Order: sequence, then structure tokens, then C-alpha cells
Amino acid sequence: MHRIGLITNLRNEKSQELTIHLSDWLQQHGYEVLSMVWQDGHPEEFDVPALDTQNDIPDMIIAMGGDGTLLNAARIAAPIDRPVLGVNMGNLGFLTEVEVDQLYTNLEQVLQGNYVIDQRMMLQTEILRHGKVIREMYGLNDVVIHKGALSRLLEINFWVEKDFAASCKGDGIIIASPTGSTAYSLSAGGPVAHPSLEVMIQTWICPHTITARPTIIPADKKCIIELENVSSEVLLTVDGQTAQVLQERDQIVVKKSPYKATLIRLAPLKFFSLLKTKLGSDSIVRYE
Repeated sequence: MHRIGLITNLRNEKSQELTIHLSDWLQQHGYEVLSMVWQDGHPEEFDVPALDTQNDIPDMIIAMGGDGTLLNAARIAAPIDRPVLGVNMGNLGFLTEVEVDQLYTNLEQVLQGNYVIDQRMMLQTEILRHGKVIREMYGLNDVVIHKGALSRLLEINFWVEKDFAASCKGDGIIIASPTGSTAYSLSAGGPVAHPSLEVMIQTWICPHTITARPTIIPADKKCIIELENVSSEVLLTVDGQTAQVLQERDQIVVKKSPYKATLIRLAPLKFFSLLKTKLGSDSIVRYE
């Protein structure tokens, strides 16, 4: 690895300070550093300048922040097929791999080639209006459709391919990847899926019925969502970071993305141990 891309949480002063120090350290050790973050009126979003030549593409990307920064980095890195190393400067750090106090020790290990790759399924979302795709979005965690603060209950129709699955009134709907199964979907009552799986998890948000339950859907199928009787603002968000205002009769198609997120691990992932450590799942039954 020679070119290292740095993506930083611009709202975190400590992240910015550490990124400057890390950039100096990398250059002193003979690496070319590419700053891949810029702001264009959307400080909550990260983007990447146009990659015009092969020389603009890094060999690896380091995401300096929390899980949100890593999600941004994954969306940038996946189309150019580059791995991401997450440095935790947030609170939870469920997705990030490296803690700040071990940054340089762990980074030396990675730069020497002592790491493993963890590939994750991503989601692709198409928003169709009057039969035409008006926007295409990619994400690692989830696609969420939810009503505004003062909106009435949403009326949501849901298909898997051409198979009509459900019609439900509620606050919204989540389509999560296995990686996103431990995020908003989990809080809404969805199941935990091992990140090596390739499935989609459909979970209702506060459904106005006792019969609505989460559904696990094969990744080779398409989830199709349509809204009825939209009276006020309805938003679609991807990974909680990129958003689109929806209109009545918009059709949302969620499917497996052609891209995968490639995460750098110092050692093979022990998912259930991580689940217990980060989410405090002490209620897991132990059989001894």
C-alpha cells in the first residue's frame, strides 16, 4: 500500500487534530496521503472529489470518526473497490476496528500486510416517480422510510418482487442489511443477522397493528415499497445520512447492491463476542 486516503468527521475537533497528526506520520513513513473529504453545503455528508486518473485512487482508506464516518467511507470506497480501516473516535464503535490509543501500533500491523478482509453486503435503492428513476442510492446499513414529526400515520404497501406481502399503517419501514440488523432495525424489534449472510431484513416502525412482524428476505429478491395518502413530509434515508423527500405513489425498490463494503480487520471477526461487548447483551443464555 502506497496511497492512503483519509476520511474525517469534520464536526469532531479531535478527529481533525488526529487526522493532521496521522497525515504527518504517514508522509514521514513514505506514504502518499489523499484527503478524500470535502464539504459542499452538506456538513452532515461526506463526498469524494472526482477520481480522474488511477493516481487519484488510494490503495486503502482510513475513516477517522465513529460508525457514521465509517458508513460514509464504505459508500465512497465500495465503487472503487478499496478497503476501509475504521478508527473509533465516537461512542459505540460497533463497526470500527481500531481504538485511538492503539492507532499507530495497529496501523503498522496493517501496513505490513498483517490483516484480514471482512466483506459486507450493501443495499441499492432506486426511487421511481411516474415510472422513472429519479435517484439511485447505495448504503451499508439500512434504508428507512419514515414520517415527519407532525405527519399522520403512513400507509405503506410492500411487495417482494411481484408477490404482495403486506399493507400496514405506521411510522415507517426499515429495510436493513445484515450489517444494519444491529442498528435501527434492532431498536425497532428486528432480528440480529450475522454479517456474513446475504439477506434483507424488513422491519416496521411502530406499526398500528399487533400482527406486523419483521421478515427476512433473500438477497436475490427485490423489495418494493409504495406510499398511499401522503399528507405531509415523508423522508427516505440511507444509513441515516443521505436523504430524499418522497411523494405519494413514489415507488421505492431496494435490492442487493453490486458493490460490497470491504472492511479491514486486525483479526477474524468474533461477531457474537462483539455483540455482547458493544451492545451489552448479557441476557444471552450460556450453555456450559
